[in-house]
Amino acid sequence: MARFYFHLVGDTPAHDVLGQDCADNREARIHAKALARALATEKPHLVRDGNSIAIVTEGGQEIDRIVLASSSF
Repeated sequence: MARFYFHLVGDTPAHDVLGQDCADNREARIHAKALARALATEKPHLVRDGNSIAIVTEGGQEIDRIVLASSSF
């Protein structure tokens, strides 16, 4: 297992300080999509151009971004 961090980037940035253990990059992307979907549902004001979830490895490498938009799901 590796630890990944899921930072909210854009208008209202927020850093994930705890992270989440995931088996691999694929599982981290699945987690990020679920997180983005939950944020878009629970906090619809965050759904706007430029807001996304950055998936970052324990070593600090960004591997992907998941856009906060209903069309992404």
